[in-house]
Amino acid sequence: MRRVNGGQKSGTTLQRFSSAVIRHSVYPLWLRYDHPAYPAFLREIMESQYWSRAEIERLQIERLNRLLAHAQRNCPFYRDRLQSAGLEPGHVDLQAFSRLPVLTKREIQDHGPEMSAANFSGKMRVRNQTGGSTGSPLQFWVDRERLDSRLASTARHDSWTGLRPGDWRAELWGARLDQVIKPGWRDWLRNVLVYRMVEMNTSRIRPEDWVQFIARLRQERPRFMVTYAHSAVLFAQYLREQGIDDIHFDSIITTAEVLLPEQRKIIEEAFGATVFDRYGCREMSVIASECEHRQGLHINAEALLVEVVPDAQYPAPLGKLLVTDLLNYSMPLIRYEIGDVGSWEEGSDCPCGRGLPRLREIHGRTTDFLVLPDGRQISGPALTLVVSDMPDVRQVQFLQKALDWVVLRVVPGRSYGPQTAAELRRRFRLYLDGSTRLDLEEVESIANERSGKYRFVINDLPISPVRTPDAEEAERVNH
Repeated sequence: MRRVNGGQKSGTTLQRFSSAVIRHSVYPLWLRYDHPAYPAFLREIMESQYWSRAEIERLQIERLNRLLAHAQRNCPFYRDRLQSAGLEPGHVDLQAFSRLPVLTKREIQDHGPEMSAANFSGKMRVRNQTGGSTGSPLQFWVDRERLDSRLASTARHDSWTGLRPGDWRAELWGARLDQVIKPGWRDWLRNVLVYRMVEMNTSRIRPEDWVQFIARLRQERPRFMVTYAHSAVLFAQYLREQGIDDIHFDSIITTAEVLLPEQRKIIEEAFGATVFDRYGCREMSVIASECEHRQGLHINAEALLVEVVPDAQYPAPLGKLLVTDLLNYSMPLIRYEIGDVGSWEEGSDCPCGRGLPRLREIHGRTTDFLVLPDGRQISGPALTLVVSDMPDVRQVQFLQKALDWVVLRVVPGRSYGPQTAAELRRRFRLYLDGSTRLDLEEVESIANERSGKYRFVINDLPISPVRTPDAEEAERVNH
């Protein structure tokens, strides 16, 4: 591989100095003007992350009852729901809380006005939205003060990776809903002086895009990268093919997609960086993140209550994830079925000493699972690991055409041939148990979604045997 500029490690003395200036002068001024509640909340959660599990749970129950009392007084939708469940705010524990019905995306779409708090004026809240691959948007309200605490939560999780305000960072991301809004001077100031990002849109990647992106990286030398996992792998592959080895980072944050073990290995080897996985969505911002020990993802428990609900469709210990935002009052989202499947990290406490509960891993959205004729679910992301030791297979994607028919799209590697195809059929037949027809389709490339993300499974069933929420376009979680 060719070495440029001596293979310079990310960051320079001048860059670190400028980052410190922004961190200690520009950033505090911007917070005072735009996010006044941020400093106090950050101080609070930097301390509470080291509380015991029992202390954190007591805080959650206290905030939950406060939220339920507010929702009962000010939101007709929740007033009826709490009454039907026989719950009296102020006396609700986690066991009783599970009697409250699950909140679906469809209900938010249909009952948004009744879910919105009557005591919140327009000046106290901000409209937000998500987009989905099916074109079914979800609109909701977020308290202005809640935006401050969300930003603080992200800053705490960033600090676990070494990323601090004022540091340059690279971003491999997709098309954002924010891009349709013309930025004002405050947005420009934030992006240029506060976040200092080198961005690339991964919803369309051409060779010339990589060239321009690399030129910016060599100019700014960011020490951190925030990225979709699959986009980072594509970047690593491009660098290897071009013989470029001078792009390095200290830490890389992967989010918005399932991070597979093989992907983590490829990314870390290519960039000489430690990978930190993060889980979040636009409705809730940061939900969970890996700490420096990377033994599960710590829940943002001071602000969110996460439940893993067992479901017969998924093998234990997997369950559907429900999330309650304990601090957003303008439009409470209580027991919201976010559309993902995951499991708890059990066993010993994390060596970092934080009492925050941990998710073991996220297995993807419910739409990332293949459905067999007998109703069983097989994780598409997990199935991609079956080919991780096959260098003649560059990429795979599953297209479910019917309950008993799956098409495996394959991007061939250099040595791909009939023997490779036969081996693919043999390996996947073990999972499909002979009940499902498997066809192989060789393609030159597999395009990302408009959001820039890569889908492991595309389900074309006319009527899904299980409810599959729209695949949300997970947005930048620090906004």
